Amino acid sequence: MGNKLFYGIIALIIVAFVGIFIYMNSASNDPENLSDSGYYPYTDKDPEELEGATIDKLDDENYHYNKTLDETQEIIDGGEGEFVYFWSPTCVHCIAATPFLTDAFDETGEEVTQLNILEYDQAWNEYAIEATPTLAYFEDGEEVDRLTGNPGNADDYAEFINSMTGDE
Repeated sequence: MGNKLFYGIIALIIVAFVGIFIYMNSASNDPENLSDSGYYPYTDKDPEELEGATIDKLDDENYHYNKTLDETQEIIDGGEGEFVYFWSPTCVHCIAATPFLTDAFDETGEEVTQLNILEYDQAWNEYAIEATPTLAYFEDGEEVDRLTGNPGNADDYAEFINSMTGDE
């Protein structure tokens, strides 16, 4: 009788550990569980494909304008004036510049699409990106102008945005 109770407890403990392992494994593969906010714009990628630096930025509201490479191309091809911000979560200049960028877009009322080129590295060649951060303006599917680097303040971003939209 004592052996049956002992083996029953051992079996129960094993089943509990297996259940916990399965739950933890499935929860970590759910994109919504990667961030506290549930924000996950990389719909064409599995969570395990993302770089750690990208995952670290999922809860940062300054980076909640990200699109996939295909979505970005559709937006550019849409024909209307579009701003695209090419950035990388491993770029210290991007980390410093992005709060200025989002402030400038809030101030001007314009919209921006962000493209994380750490995740979509083919964008370097496709859009001839030489450095990050780069803010580019597109009309009718063609690039009109770009601002490369960290201007160091929101006003310079706003000035560029307004010069592209004619709202100077």
